[in-house]
Amino acid sequence: MMRYLLFAAVAGSGVLHAAAPAQAALTKLIYKQAPLQRIEPLDYPQFKLIEAELRNTVRRHGDRNVPNRFCAVAYQLGSGQLETVLLWDNAQWLIRWWGGDALATSEERYAVSASFSPVTDLRTDLVEDDRYPLGTRAVVRADAEALIADCHAHGRQYTVPPLPPKTEDDEY
Repeated sequence: MMRYLLFAAVAGSGVLHAAAPAQAALTKLIYKQAPLQRIEPLDYPQFKLIEAELRNTVRRHGDRNVPNRFCAVAYQLGSGQLETVLLWDNAQWLIRWWGGDALATSEERYAVSASFSPVTDLRTDLVEDDRYPLGTRAVVRADAEALIADCHAHGRQYTVPPLPPKTEDDEY
């Protein structure tokens, strides 16, 4: 398991990146079929702003006063779609993110898609089985637990440090 600390600085942020973890066999997880493979999200332009996405998600939905922890694991699905799953420890959310600004610009204000992506609340949206039609957010508990274990074994850990207090100019 790798852990990264995102440094909040006016001029930018810095993160050390390590080699991708070794591949292991995938199960169905939260999907109808097992993903084709795990991918390294930073190898794809739409995921290059993950650090800005995480900060923006905390700005919009989180507690700015405490460190916020995330685990990120990415997959290529059978349809060819690429998806990064963000597990937000503080909020107990599972966020399904399909990527942000494909141009990977350096400005955080363009990296807002994770904060608008589909969310499963791990406290209220888990069901014990799939006998009944599941809503757009509901996930079978065993599938969510398998995804969480896969993220902890093969994903990247990020920590967003406390953010500056909200100002009147802050649109989030």
